[in-house]
Amino acid sequence: MKPILIVTLLTLSFMLQGSAVAAFSGTAVLYPVADGYPDSKFPNSAYGKTSFLFVGNSYDHVQDIWGSERIYIRFDLAGLDTGRIITKAILHLWQYYAPATNQTYEIHRVLGSWDEQTLSWNHQPSWAKDKTSEAVAPPQAEVAVEWDITKDVQAWYEGLSPNNGVMIKTAREEQVKDASSGFWSREYPVDSHEEWRPQLIVSMQAKPNTAYTATVGVNGIPSALRVDVSVDGQPYQAIGGNESINIMFDLRTSHIISVSDVVNGSAGVKYTCNSSRVEVSSATSHVFSYTVEYFVSITTSPGGIFETPEVGWYAPGTIISVKRTGSDVIYNAEGTRLVFEGWYTNRERTSSEPATIVVSEPLALEARYRTEYYLNVTCPFGVTSGSGWHEKDSTVSFSVDVDQVPAPGILGIFGLKKSLKGWVGSHDFLGLPSEPRGSVVLREPTSITAVWQDDWSTSLLYVGLVAVVLAIAIAVVVLRRLREQTRASLRLARRGSVGRIVHVRCSG
Repeated sequence: MKPILIVTLLTLSFMLQGSAVAAFSGTAVLYPVADGYPDSKFPNSAYGKTSFLFVGNSYDHVQDIWGSERIYIRFDLAGLDTGRIITKAILHLWQYYAPATNQTYEIHRVLGSWDEQTLSWNHQPSWAKDKTSEAVAPPQAEVAVEWDITKDVQAWYEGLSPNNGVMIKTAREEQVKDASSGFWSREYPVDSHEEWRPQLIVSMQAKPNTAYTATVGVNGIPSALRVDVSVDGQPYQAIGGNESINIMFDLRTSHIISVSDVVNGSAGVKYTCNSSRVEVSSATSHVFSYTVEYFVSITTSPGGIFETPEVGWYAPGTIISVKRTGSDVIYNAEGTRLVFEGWYTNRERTSSEPATIVVSEPLALEARYRTEYYLNVTCPFGVTSGSGWHEKDSTVSFSVDVDQVPAPGILGIFGLKKSLKGWVGSHDFLGLPSEPRGSVVLREPTSITAVWQDDWSTSLLYVGLVAVVLAIAIAVVVLRRLREQTRASLRLARRGSVGRIVHVRCSG
């Protein structure tokens, strides 16, 4: 059984009856008036109103049966112009369900009449044993498969054979699974996908003794490009540069042959035809000539200080003048300036400032001024770096050559120091702004300042040392005075003892 999705499509299908023929263009596109497929697995079932057509060999695992499918399809040729010669007829079907491997499908001319509503495996018309042609369907979905059925269509058109359509079958009908293809039928709603519809594409030309030939060519464009040729406003054929085609018309008729006004080439290149239409009524030859143009874009900023031509398309050899009237450096708001970088042509900087440019290719001309901001680095101590003009959004390094200095005044003598605490003035610092060196992203004119703080750690040590030294000095002085007082007392004592001794001796 086919996927359940196929059954669902039955509810979406609708009739696309009748045929349609394109207006005169050398080709006609016909759509089927009947199609269907008989299936040997279900020999009495008719599938003429389904949205799909199957052909090939398959296996129904639900019922455990093998079988083959065939496609019948018929087109009405009544809409084709009479008195012409059919040179080619191609049957086009769109494969949405692919076989597992390449499958060869044959076309056979149908010899008997049939009705799509009653067509089944047990009720098939006769068909020619000799195949008209064959085509290979690939194991790939969403592709077209086409058969050449020119000789059948010629026979129907000329009345040599009744038009009962064609039958498509696999080259070998046998018990093989996954060897069938599913194509969209005329009932499938294709919407904008015209290529999904079954089509018969018929190419025709007038008979030589009743027609005249107009030879049409183009020049001035590369051979790789294609130019659309139209006849009486309808697409006819695309031809390359320096090519020509022959178009046959009925005698005593007039027609308008036209080509595209503009053919786009590579980026910034186009080819223009100033006279893109011609009227013909007899045998003639006409060449449509194209000239190349290049697109020139010019970008300047700021405005008002350049003199340049308009942006647009220019012929090769055109000389355009450019001029800069502003100075090399333009100061705007405080801390902001513009500095002229130079001229760039197709992103390459020119060696000098041009006055004129000769157009010889697509050009992207640009005059560049860069924006610079001023960074002001201030610090009450040491020597700073980083102050100056810098490009917008650039990363700028700054620094101060010291991170600790003695405090000014008497406290500095006693060891008080000033230490760097950090930098302030911006939200765009990179990293922690607490080191002598740092960086900042310059997004505007910026002033940053070093902040310092008092460092008492060494001064307290000095005070302690001084106190110890003073204490020691005081102790030394006190000890020295005590020692001197003791010595003086001893001397006095000694002097008193000697006087008493003498006095006694004398009295004796």
